Amino acid sequence: MPSIGRPLAEIPASPLTAVERLLQQHRHENLARLHQGKTVFTPCATTRPWERPEFGIAAHEHAPPAGVPALRERFAEAATARRGTPVGVDEVLVTGGATHAIAVVLHAVLEPGDEVLVLSPQWLFATGLVRAAAGVPREVPVFLELSRDPAYDFAATIEAAVGPRTRAVYFNNPNNPTGYRFDAHQLAELVALARRHDLWLIADNAYENYDFSPDGFIDTATITGAAERTFSMHSCSKTYAMPGARVGHLIHPPGLGEVLTKWSLHTLYSVATAAQFAAFEALATPQEELALRRARAAESWRRTDEALQIPHTPVAGGLYTFLDLRALGDGEAGDAFVRRCAEEGIGLAPGRVFGEHCAGWARICFTAAPPAQVHEAVLRINKIYQEFLHAD
Repeated sequence: MPSIGRPLAEIPASPLTAVERLLQQHRHENLARLHQGKTVFTPCATTRPWERPEFGIAAHEHAPPAGVPALRERFAEAATARRGTPVGVDEVLVTGGATHAIAVVLHAVLEPGDEVLVLSPQWLFATGLVRAAAGVPREVPVFLELSRDPAYDFAATIEAAVGPRTRAVYFNNPNNPTGYRFDAHQLAELVALARRHDLWLIADNAYENYDFSPDGFIDTATITGAAERTFSMHSCSKTYAMPGARVGHLIHPPGLGEVLTKWSLHTLYSVATAAQFAAFEALATPQEELALRRARAAESWRRTDEALQIPHTPVAGGLYTFLDLRALGDGEAGDAFVRRCAEEGIGLAPGRVFGEHCAGWARICFTAAPPAQVHEAVLRINKIYQEFLHAD
C-alpha cells in the first residue's frame, strides 16, 4: 500500500471524537456534552430561498473564490466599525470558517521547516494546522501563568522562544481553553515583539463576542503598528451560533489578497453560496441581541464558577474554564478522570490536547447545554473529583 504524507500522519485524530465514543458507549440517560465548544443559542440566520437582486448572485451559482462581494462588503463594514479605521473590501477573504482561514494563512506565509510560536494552552487544532502546512509548531506556555499572575512577563517568555526559523505567532483572544484575555497593554507588548523580530501575528478572534471585560473585545489590528503584520480570523460559528454554515472570514494586511485567495482557491475554491447568504443575513443581527447572548454566557460562567469545587482558571471571556486536576496525580490520572466523567454521561475535553504541558487539566464548556443541565453536571463532576481525590 502506498504511504501517505508525513505531516498528515503525525497529526492525531480529533480527541473530541474519542470522548463522544465513550459517551455513546455508556449511554447515560442524562448526557451533558460539555466537551464541545458551542452554545445553546439559536442561529442568527438560516438558509432560505432568495432572488438574485438580494445578494447579487443566485443560489445555484458558485461564488467567487474570495467570497460574494456583498458579503465581503458587509464584513468590511463591520470591521471598520469595530476598529474605527477603514477596512477595504480587498482586505477581506471569505473562508470556510476560522479553521480554513488559519490554514490559508499558514500555507501562504510558511516555507517547509519554518516555526510558528503557538501561545499555549491553545485551540486544540492549531498545532496540527501548522504541521499540515509543513511548518513546525513550538508551544509557548503563557496563559496558565497569566491566569495565576496577570503581571507575569509573558513577552520575555515568547522572546526567549524566537529562533532563526520563527515566522509567526499564533494566539486566540479570549483564550480557548483558559478564558484568559489579553488587554490592550499586553497586546501592545506582543505587537512590539513581532515588530522587533519581523514576525506575522495570527490573531484568532473566534470568541470576540464573548469578551466579558468592561472594555470589551480589542481587535489586535487596532494596536499601533499591528495592522501591517496581523491576520485577523473571525468566525460565524461562535458569534452568530452558526457552526453548520462553516463561514468565517480573514482580514489581512493590504496587498496580500491575491496570494491568500490563491491558497483559498486551491483548497476550497469557494464557500458554498447558500452558506454565504446565511452569513450575509446574520450580519444584520442587532448589536443588542449579540450583547444579550454575551450576558447570558457570562451568567453561565458565573453560575459555573460558583458551583465548581475543583480548582479552575478565572474567565474573562470565551466559553470555557480549564479544570486543574493535578492534585489527582500525573497526567494519566487526569485522563482517567475524563474517562470516568464520560462513563457518568459528562463530556470533558482532555487537557493534553491543548498543549503538551496540560496533561493534568481538562476543559469544560459552560455554554454547551442549558444552564440547569450544566449546573447539574458540575455537581456530578464535583462528586467524581472528590471520589478520585480520596481514593486509596
